[in-house]
Amino acid sequence: MRTISYSTAGIIALACMATGPASAEETRGFVVSWFYPSVAAQVTEVDCPDGVTPDAATNVIRMLKDLGKTDPEIEEIMANYPNGIGQYIGSRGTLNGEAVSPYTNPTSVPDPNIHTVEGEYAYGFNLDGVVSDDDFTDPDTGEKGVDSQLFRAWGCMGVMRADPGTRPTWPSIQWNTVQQQMPAWLIQVSGIDDIQNDDDVRVRISQATAPIQINAVGVPQADLTFQEDNNPVTKNDVSGSIKNGVLVTDSFDLSLNGHRWAWSEMRMDNARLRFKFNDDNTAIGLLAGFQPWAPIYTRHAEGGSGYETMLSMDLPGMYYALRKMADYDPDPETGINLSISATFSVELEPAFIIPAAVQTANQQ
Repeated sequence: MRTISYSTAGIIALACMATGPASAEETRGFVVSWFYPSVAAQVTEVDCPDGVTPDAATNVIRMLKDLGKTDPEIEEIMANYPNGIGQYIGSRGTLNGEAVSPYTNPTSVPDPNIHTVEGEYAYGFNLDGVVSDDDFTDPDTGEKGVDSQLFRAWGCMGVMRADPGTRPTWPSIQWNTVQQQMPAWLIQVSGIDDIQNDDDVRVRISQATAPIQINAVGVPQADLTFQEDNNPVTKNDVSGSIKNGVLVTDSFDLSLNGHRWAWSEMRMDNARLRFKFNDDNTAIGLLAGFQPWAPIYTRHAEGGSGYETMLSMDLPGMYYALRKMADYDPDPETGINLSISATFSVELEPAFIIPAAVQTANQQ
């Protein structure tokens, strides 16, 4: 049996007192409380020199003229606006000589060339490592070559715009509705040695088994416990670093499921995440990557003439803009890019996260 002399033991004890216990790595958990494309305006005249897209009534009058309606006919139809408009604009497409829905057949009407962004600034990352004339500069980081073509396609739609630091009205209504019906999205940062500066942390983006909860004043509740689901598709792990309290991840492929009324699924290639830790344990930042654009159009097209008359949208115009601005994953047959670079604003509330592995173990 090995023994230690009193003198040797004393030296060991003094060494332990001098160095103290090893510092423990910190883990912080969050639940996503806000998620929508970063299309908030900087300066209208800079972003959209031709102005924002026309209001709904102006759009509808143009659609009626395209249908060959005379001025007296248009005046009669618009006298009861928006009632009864759907019977005209909801079948204004033409396919093989027949009237069809322009929402399920967007190319059945000519491209209305909706106004798109021409400014040089947008939030995001240089996702493809290339700096081109179609790219932006991030106003916060100064990074060149920022890929954010969804902003270019949507940024001049009045319903999608808002002053910096505020939320667009319609996206807010939409997100506030679906977040209480879809499983919450979770973000966990582990291996934190220093919340201000750390060269190597681990980030996990996953999905909960239950939705977020809203408190008495109508905002997402903080400090709740969420259980990760057992779906391996919704587990996204990536390395990252923290500098001056801002976390930035490496590039990764993102997979999350959402709600069909907003984001039915997120399938991003070359995704990057950036957010700032706040003193109140919340965080705010952005998520960017290349996202298939067809599902983005489809979920809006389902709104049909109601969206066009209430939200000043031109849905086929949205389709054409997304297709023209798409910048990733060309179809081998048509050459049309199937994905579009997109940057999403993200806000996070502190949360406790139970990993899916614990749930599996408890169920066995």
